[in-house]
Amino acid sequence: MPNDPGTIQTMIELYPWLRLAPPVAAITLAVAFKDVNFALLLAVLCGCLLLADFNLSATVDGLCDLFVNVVADADHASVILFTILLGAMIGLMNDSGGTDAVVNRIAAYANTRRKGQVLTWLAGVVVFFDDYANTMLIGGSVRPLTDRLKISRAKLAFLIDATAAPIAGLALSTWTAFEIDQVQLGITEAGMTAAAGEVFLATMPYRIYPIVAIIIVGTIAFSGRDFGPMLKAERRCLQADSHEQNKGDKVKTGSMWTAIIPVGVLIATVVGLLFRYYWLGTSESGTELSTGEGNAWWAEVDAYRLLLVTALSASTAAVICGISIGKMTLAEASESWANGITSMIPAIIVLVLAWAVNSVCSGDNLNTAAYIISLIGESVRGEFLPVIAFITAGAMAVAIGSSFTTMGLLIPLFIPLSNAVLGNGPDGLCANDPVFLATIGAILAGAIFGDHCSPISDTTVLSSAAAGCNHLDHVGTQLPYAMLIAACSLLFGYLPIGFGLPWWVALPLSTAMCIGAILVFGTEPTEEAETLESRLAAKSE
Repeated sequence: MPNDPGTIQTMIELYPWLRLAPPVAAITLAVAFKDVNFALLLAVLCGCLLLADFNLSATVDGLCDLFVNVVADADHASVILFTILLGAMIGLMNDSGGTDAVVNRIAAYANTRRKGQVLTWLAGVVVFFDDYANTMLIGGSVRPLTDRLKISRAKLAFLIDATAAPIAGLALSTWTAFEIDQVQLGITEAGMTAAAGEVFLATMPYRIYPIVAIIIVGTIAFSGRDFGPMLKAERRCLQADSHEQNKGDKVKTGSMWTAIIPVGVLIATVVGLLFRYYWLGTSESGTELSTGEGNAWWAEVDAYRLLLVTALSASTAAVICGISIGKMTLAEASESWANGITSMIPAIIVLVLAWAVNSVCSGDNLNTAAYIISLIGESVRGEFLPVIAFITAGAMAVAIGSSFTTMGLLIPLFIPLSNAVLGNGPDGLCANDPVFLATIGAILAGAIFGDHCSPISDTTVLSSAAAGCNHLDHVGTQLPYAMLIAACSLLFGYLPIGFGLPWWVALPLSTAMCIGAILVFGTEPTEEAETLESRLAAKSE
C-alpha cells in the first residue's frame, strides 16, 4: 500500500489512538446504521486514509491494492472456495429433497423446541474438527428443522457459533498445530526447556470460557430459557402467524440419502486426510503428539487445503447423489449448485470486508495489536496475569476480528512475560505454575470470547450466513451471553486462580454461577404467549 512511512510514524507517535480507528469505526457504525457492509467498508476507507496520510489518490490506490491482496491471499481464497462449495452442497441437498427427508425423519424425535435446540447443540459438539466446517455444515443442515420448530434464526446462529470455535479450540482440530506452534515460540523466546505439547495439554482445564460456553449452550438448549435480545427474538418468532423465514424456500421431499451421503463423504474425507497426515508424519518422525516435537505430524496438516479438498469432495458427491438418487436432471443439478453458491455471496462480501479491516490493522500497516499490547503497562503483578491476558485477548480479538491473529501475537509475548513476572528461571519450573498455565489458557479462551463479540470476525460472519440470520441481529443477541460467560470466567475463574484457587474449584464454580444466572434471569419465550392466552380466555368467560 502506498504511503509515507515517516509521516505515518509521526501521526502514530502524536496520536497513537488512531491505530484503533478502523475497528472502533466498524463497530460503532455497524451499531448506529444496522448495516455491517457499510460499516466495514467505511472502516477500511478510514484505515487507508490514515495509511496514505489523507492523500486521496494514494488512498484509492491503497484501497484497490488492499482488496486485491486480501482476495489473492492463499488462505483467504481457500476459505472463500470452501464456503462456496459447501453452499453448493447444501443447495443440492435442499433442492433434491434430501434435507427435508432427513428433517421429517428427525422430526419424529426432535418434535419440540427444546429437542431441536439440544440436537443442534449435540451436532455442534460432534463436528469438532474445524470451526468453519462445523458452522456451515450444522447451520445448513439443521436450519429447516429449527424453522419448522419456530426456533429463531438468531437462536440457531448462537447455537452453532457459541459451540463451533470453543469445541474446535479444545479438541484435536485444525487449530491444534497452530496453537502448539505459538506455545513453542513463546517457550523458545523465554529460554525455557518445557515441552510445548505438554504445556499446551496442561492448559486445557484453564480454558474456562470455551468450556463454560459449551456447557451453557447445552443448558440453554435443555432449559429453553433465554434473556435479553435473544428472548425478544424468540418471542417474535413464536408470535408470527407463519414462519417468515421459510418464505420463498423450495420444499421438496426426496430420499434422505441425497443429504446423508454428501455429509458422510465430508466427514470421511476429513478423517481420511487426517489419518494420511498422521501415517506419513509418524512413520517419518516416529514421534507422538504429547512429546517435545510430538506435534510433528500435526504441524504438517494444511488446514485450509484440508477444508478445500473436503468441500470439493462433498459438493461433488452432492451432485452425483442429486442426479442418481434424487432424480434430478443435469440442468437442475447445475441450477441448484449455482443457487447454493449464490446464497453464500452475502457472507463472502462480509468476509472480504472483515479481512480488509484485519489487514489494515495488521503489523505491516497500523499495527493495532502493538498499541493494545502497549496499554498493558510494564509493571504487572503475577496474580493478575490471567485476568490481564483474558481481557487483552478479548479486546484484541474484538478489534481485529481474528482469534488466530490474537493468539499468534499474545502467546509468544505472554509466555516470557509470565516467566519473568513469576520469578522462575529458564529451567522450566514456570511450566508447572498454575498461574502460568492459566495465563496461556486465558489467551486461548479470550481470543474465542472476542471472536464471539466481534462483528468483523469471520466465524461470526459464517454463523450468520449458515443460519440465514441478519448479521447484526446475530451479534446483538449473542453478545449478552458471551459477556455473561466472560464475566463468570473472570470473577470466579481467572481472578481467584491468580490468588491460588485450584482450577478444579474455579472451573465448576464459574460454570455453576453461569448456569445459575441462566436459570434465575432466563425465561421461556412460550411463557408470555401462554399468559396472554390465559388472560384472553379469562376475559371471554
